[in-house]
Amino acid sequence: MHLKLLASPLDMANCCTFIFSRLFGKRIEHTRQDIEIVTQGSDRDNIKSCSGPARTHDTLVKTTPMRVGPRVAHTEQFLCKGGVDARRLVNVSRKGLYSVAKAMGGNVLLEEQWDCVVRHAKLQKRGEFKVVVHYSATVARSAWPDAQKPVQIEAAKGIKGLMTVLDRHAEIC
Repeated sequence: MHLKLLASPLDMANCCTFIFSRLFGKRIEHTRQDIEIVTQGSDRDNIKSCSGPARTHDTLVKTTPMRVGPRVAHTEQFLCKGGVDARRLVNVSRKGLYSVAKAMGGNVLLEEQWDCVVRHAKLQKRGEFKVVVHYSATVARSAWPDAQKPVQIEAAKGIKGLMTVLDRHAEIC
């Protein structure tokens, strides 16, 4: 049995375009010559950095905490202009998480882990960047003081320039 296609080639192309864009979340534009996939905000435009696996600061590794609490995560979004000092933004996020830990009765963070993604702002404004920092750690109480700095901070990658933070939003999980 043979089926006849009643749709024109243009209708078929439009249908395939619609399905492809829905499946892969990409915007597709038709041109006379070919079909172009627009990849604004794709992974290749991002600068990603992370601390690697969860780890505890060297000063606290050999100590035994008096009490260990839950694992807490803190995500912050920054809108920056001119440049991105990723080390400073990761440090700010850690301080936010540390203040949550203090409110929970903890005084140190154990098994810390962070990741940072820098990308151009969606509106493509010149020199503006959207930065998302996700920081997680286990809250604990210890006789030893907290290190007060992120683990593996040397791994943070930013964009050179004078950073101005235009907007900041925090979310605690």
